[in-house]
Amino acid sequence: MDVTTYRTQAEEAIKAGDLDKAEMLIRQAELAHRAGAIKAEVVEAGRLLPAAGPVDAHTSQASSSDDIAAKSWYINRFGDDGAAMNQVMSELYGRDHQRFAWAKSADFMRYVRTGQYDPQLHRALVYTPAQVKAALEAGDDVRALKATQVESQDVLGGYLVPEDVRDQIVQRLAGLTAVRSIAQTITTTRDRVVMPVGTGGDDRYSGAVRATWVDESPTSTQAETNGTFGQVVVPVHTLMAHVPVSKNLIEDSTGASSILAYLTAQFADAFAIKEDEAFLIGDGAGKPQGFLQNATTGGPWTYAYGSVQQVNSGNATALTGDAFRNTPYALATQYRNQGCAWIMARGTVRVIKSLKDGSGAYLWGDRQFQLQNGQPTKLEGYDILESEALASPTTASGATYTANVYPVIFAARGSYLIADRIGMDVMRYDDSTTGVANAIRLVARRRLGGQVLNPWAVAVMKVSA
Repeated sequence: MDVTTYRTQAEEAIKAGDLDKAEMLIRQAELAHRAGAIKAEVVEAGRLLPAAGPVDAHTSQASSSDDIAAKSWYINRFGDDGAAMNQVMSELYGRDHQRFAWAKSADFMRYVRTGQYDPQLHRALVYTPAQVKAALEAGDDVRALKATQVESQDVLGGYLVPEDVRDQIVQRLAGLTAVRSIAQTITTTRDRVVMPVGTGGDDRYSGAVRATWVDESPTSTQAETNGTFGQVVVPVHTLMAHVPVSKNLIEDSTGASSILAYLTAQFADAFAIKEDEAFLIGDGAGKPQGFLQNATTGGPWTYAYGSVQQVNSGNATALTGDAFRNTPYALATQYRNQGCAWIMARGTVRVIKSLKDGSGAYLWGDRQFQLQNGQPTKLEGYDILESEALASPTTASGATYTANVYPVIFAARGSYLIADRIGMDVMRYDDSTTGVANAIRLVARRRLGGQVLNPWAVAVMKVSA
C-alpha cells in the first residue's frame, strides 16, 4: 500500500476507536514515506542508491540504468578491479558482483533509515577488492573465501555491516589509536587465533636454527639444528557501542555519504578509546591482553616462550634521561631494525621535554628536530604515540610519578597482534524511549582480540630506582 492508503485507514481506525491499529498504520505510513524518499535519492558524483524494495543482486534481470549506477558507484568507491580481480570477484559473487556490492551498501542505508531490509542482503558478507586481494596474497583461494562468507554469518538480530563501511571504521580506528598503528593485524572467522611463534632466538638470532661451516664431506648431522616453536592463543572478545542518530539527520540528508561519515566517526571514536586502552593495559578478562596487566603497578605479562624487557627509570618517583637513552637498547638489533615507537601519555611527553642536564640545558630541547612543537614527535629517532591510558605524573604540571607504575612502552612494529573477527553488525532501535528524543539508536557490535606476539621486541619503563 502507498502512504495515502495507510493514512486513510489510520483515520478510519481512529474514528472507530481502535487506537492500537491506528498507531500501527501511522507507523507504516511513515516507513513507506521514508522508503519512497530513498527510491528517488541521488548520491554525489552520480552514485545512485537502488530502489527501496528488495533487490536480488544475483540475477541478471537488472535494468541497464541500475547496472550503470552500480558500476559508477563501485568504481568510485573501489577503483577499477582489472581483468584478473574482476574474474575473482565474479567467481565469488557472479557476473554482476558490482551490483551485488552496490545493493548491499544501499540496503544497509535503508535499514538505518527505515528498519527495513532485504533478508538475502542482510546476511551477506561482501568482501572489498582490497580484502580479496590481501587474502589471495596470504595464500587463501576462492573456496576458502566462500567458506569464510558462510562462517561469518553469525549475527544475532543485527544487520551485517557492508565490509567497505567496516573497512572505513577500522581505518579510522588506526588513525585514532596508538597500538593499532604499529600492531600486526589479521582477520579471522573463529573465536580464537592460534599463532605459532619461533623460539630459541637471542640477541643475534631470531630463532633456534643455526648455520655451521663444514668441509668438503660433512657428516649427515654436522650442520643440523632443529627449529623450535611456541604458541600464542588469542581469544576473540566482544565490544559494543551505542550511537543515537537524529531522525532529522536521517530525513534531511541528501545522500548516503553524510550519514555514513557520521556513523563511521561515531563508531570509530567509541571503539577506539576502549580497544586502545585494552591493548595497552588489559587484564584479559573479557577483553584483550595488553602490554601491561593493569593501570597501576601491573607490569608486563609473563610468556612461556619469551619475556618483555624492563628498564627502571633510575628514580623511585621520577623519570631520568638515562632511562630514555637506555630503553631502546633493551631490544636486540634485529627488533630495533623493524622500526619501533614509544607509547606514553602527553603528561610524560611534557616531562621528557623538561628534562635538563647538570648545567640547566634541556636534554632534548628540540635537538635535531626531536620533540619540536608542530613537528612529528620523535625521541631518540623513534616516533612517539600518545595515549592517556598510560600513567602520568601525579599532578598536571609536575614531574613526580607514583612509585612502581609503568608510564612508557617501547615496542617494535608488529610485536603486538590484533585479531579482527570478520563481520560487524548493527542493531537499530526505534521505540518510545528513542521516539521522544526524536532519534533512533544504533547498537554496533564487533569482535576482536589482542595480545603481545613477540615479547622480546617490547620494553617497558618502570618508575623505580
